[in-house]
Amino acid sequence: MQTFNYKAIDKSNKEKSGVIQAENAKQARQLLRDKGLIVSSIESEKDRKEKTAKNVTFKKKPISSLELSLITRQFAILINSGMSVEQSLGALSDQLESHEQKSIMSGVRSEVLSGRELAASLQMYPKVFPPVYCSLVNAGEQSGSLGNVMTKLADYSDKTRELTSKIMMALLYPVIVSIVATMVIVALLVFVVPQVVKVFEASKQTLPLITRGMIAASNGLRNFGIYILIGIFVSLFLFIRSLKNPENKIKFHRRLLSLPIAGKLLTNIDIARFTNTLSMLLSSGVPMLNALEAARDTLSNYMLKNAVDRAVKMVREGVGLAIALNAQEAFPPVVIHLIASGEKSGNLDHLLEQAGSHQELELTHRSELLTGILEPALIVFMGAVVMLIVIGIMLPILNMNKMVM
Repeated sequence: MQTFNYKAIDKSNKEKSGVIQAENAKQARQLLRDKGLIVSSIESEKDRKEKTAKNVTFKKKPISSLELSLITRQFAILINSGMSVEQSLGALSDQLESHEQKSIMSGVRSEVLSGRELAASLQMYPKVFPPVYCSLVNAGEQSGSLGNVMTKLADYSDKTRELTSKIMMALLYPVIVSIVATMVIVALLVFVVPQVVKVFEASKQTLPLITRGMIAASNGLRNFGIYILIGIFVSLFLFIRSLKNPENKIKFHRRLLSLPIAGKLLTNIDIARFTNTLSMLLSSGVPMLNALEAARDTLSNYMLKNAVDRAVKMVREGVGLAIALNAQEAFPPVVIHLIASGEKSGNLDHLLEQAGSHQELELTHRSELLTGILEPALIVFMGAVVMLIVIGIMLPILNMNKMVM
């Protein structure tokens, strides 16, 4: 069975579009004719995906993390209610509103109907279903507990999204304040200061140092502002391009982790995500090496990811996980100790979950500390710069008043 995307006209001359499953395009056209539709175009999902791959576009992800979490939870409910995988996928496809999402779920269903396992069918859409997702689905299929695993997966997706949103909300206020402060300062220097300078030039007095510095900054922004912006963008482009070199990327990510407060924050985020993922994979029956490789892909820091790569090689050679991770000198000691205890007691998945919870707790404290420092610091900085500009304007005016007196 294949999935076909079609556009057709119904009996009331209204355009309709959707997806249909058939053995080939000829059968798909016949099925649509039987429904009273006049087919204007029909294309297999496989051909559509090949065209999309050729025409590289920067489109947003077809299924967001929130939508994927909802779909996963609905799928778990359907499976646990006794419906088959094919029926569950069909029900999910019918309730989706987005044509692209409906097409993806129909494509997965057609792969399952053709004899593929669900995990292998999901792997046909790597941009939608990450490796961790597919590994867990595969473990659920092999163990015969797909419904329970999908429920765990939905809970995991919610937890991961909550962790991300917590960090985004913590940094949102400082970012907004920084942007507003920069815009206010630039507006003062570019639009306000030049108007005031005209008065000073007419008085022909010797201006104070702070005023001359302010005028120089204003002239610099007005005359060279565009070149400064171009320079920033070019530097940013060259910097991003340099990160394509693995060695440069590792060095940069290592420096990020060594930053005061922020470095620890980044470490907490990645380690929490890694340990929680590994715990869920192991508790679902995924083999250690497969679980490590899938959990590694959740790491955003390249240095940590490289460390896990080396640890995986050591584990493959028979070394314990705690010893392998400890040898990389990249993971916090408390995490290593909890993993070592888990390996000795045979309760590794539970203690990995505890390690993840500990990292999340540290993350919460550090994010509150960071925002607590940044918020007043940014306000003080903005106030200080604005005050300097005001002083730079007021000093010559006061001098002019003294000269008049």
